[in-house]
Amino acid sequence: MITNTGKNILAKYLIGQAPAYASYIAIGCGANPLASDSVFGDYSNKTRLDFEMFRVPITSRGYVTEDGISKIVLTAELPSEERYEISEVGIFSAGANSQAGAYDSKTVYAFTQDENWQHHVPSSGTGLATAIPVVYAPLDGELENNVINQTYSVFQTNADNRIFTNSNRLNRYERCRFFNNIVVMRGDSSSLTTNGDGHIAVGSGSEHIHLTGAILDFNKNAPTDEIKFGFTVINKTGNSVAVPDNVKILLEFASTDVHNTGQWARFELNLDNGTGSTQHDFSTNRYVVASKQLQQLYMSDGFTWSSVDVVKIYACVTENGSPSEDFYVCFDAIRLENNSSINPLYGMTGYSVIKNIGAQTIVKAANTTNYIEFRFALDVQ
Repeated sequence: MITNTGKNILAKYLIGQAPAYASYIAIGCGANPLASDSVFGDYSNKTRLDFEMFRVPITSRGYVTEDGISKIVLTAELPSEERYEISEVGIFSAGANSQAGAYDSKTVYAFTQDENWQHHVPSSGTGLATAIPVVYAPLDGELENNVINQTYSVFQTNADNRIFTNSNRLNRYERCRFFNNIVVMRGDSSSLTTNGDGHIAVGSGSEHIHLTGAILDFNKNAPTDEIKFGFTVINKTGNSVAVPDNVKILLEFASTDVHNTGQWARFELNLDNGTGSTQHDFSTNRYVVASKQLQQLYMSDGFTWSSVDVVKIYACVTENGSPSEDFYVCFDAIRLENNSSINPLYGMTGYSVIKNIGAQTIVKAANTTNYIEFRFALDVQ
């Protein structure tokens, strides 16, 4: 569908005031795919993907007629190295917003092994952080019973691990989508509660993962720019119909690893299961993209982004009111979305959600060559 932004840019392009209308195809994973018998929504007001992974330049443009409908065909080649799961596609007039410069939208963390996240258990003997173990073997071992058998409370694995191919897990969208490597935390690894002022409190001995030596200078980003956090919640037992009551995640950008000291900014997520406007329906969709504007983060007095040295993540999943070892949280990616740098010649000109039989994502396997097409239907009113 052409967006309202697209209509404006197309009009300028036709009279020579805009250099391009469709230059890049953006690939995303945030939207829920649609079943083949579902109806597309109204995407005319969208200005960005729900969770963008990357963009590729359009290399081919064509014109076809299908079933009596004329269409413009835009084609691009996908990167060959990584694995992705695609659920949404957008067309952009350029690869980046020139008005935003270094403060444009970007992937902040993708939880790859190269990022060197560590597991910290404050109550352990030394209190030192350790490397997060990597598990490539099937998470249910030789039993193949669809039950995660890991003794680690935190570990890394791949999104294409055999256990995630189970139909129950696929139907709940338990699989991560951004790259292949993911970091997994057990639901009872942290003790998170809500205190009297509505903020998340961290219980003693709570485990977390952290990344030291972080450099995140968002001081020149506008307060309305957003941080987006993509993750999934998975059942330990894949055939179980258990659903969490609540999921709490605390993403903290801090000057020190010691909790409640130094300067910090906290992305607090407190999601009850349900279908209300402030809830998430974990019974049907385990993939979550949580978003907060920079001005909505809970900050210590005098906080500045240039002071950040450590990024910490706590996770707690409750069932029947108590932290549960029967669920895990899988971290997919963290993204900065620039909403404030206005450029009349730049924007998302077209958008569509993936639609197919079974309402599933499109998997682009690692080390394969693939092309993607975006087709605009032409009509005159």
